[in-house]
Amino acid sequence: FVNFLIEAKWVNANEKIAKFFGISEGEKILCLSRLRGFTDGPFVFFESYFHPRIGLTGEEDFTKPLYAILENKYNVVPSISKEEIKAKLASKITADRLQIKKGDPILVRERYVSDPGNRPLEYNIGFYIAEKFTYSITITR
Repeated sequence: FVNFLIEAKWVNANEKIAKFFGISEGEKILCLSRLRGFTDGPFVFFESYFHPRIGLTGEEDFTKPLYAILENKYNVVPSISKEEIKAKLASKITADRLQIKKGDPILVRERYVSDPGNRPLEYNIGFYIAEKFTYSITITR
């Protein structure tokens, strides 16, 4: 994978994220934006928002695997992930980021991540170029 952009900034929690985290709307939270792909160009734009109790500063080396940082530096274990995936048409902003045309098909994946005690850690949204992404699921009974 190639990282085309890695940016961490403090933002105000919107209603949806504040509700998931159980914090006040408008509370400052860290947002990590990453544009990733292969050498021929990007195929996904991620935004991750983190619960303030984790203690991230925004100065971490986010070129390293995210969950390794959380586990090794902050003793936080992401273990439960609930995901929703939907097909959409790319907005102008998303199209520009992914170097595609506005209205091209994309997949939007929302991920709600919690620790083993089901305490929320991360809200992540990813915008994928539809033809460059396959979502595989294995179900065992």
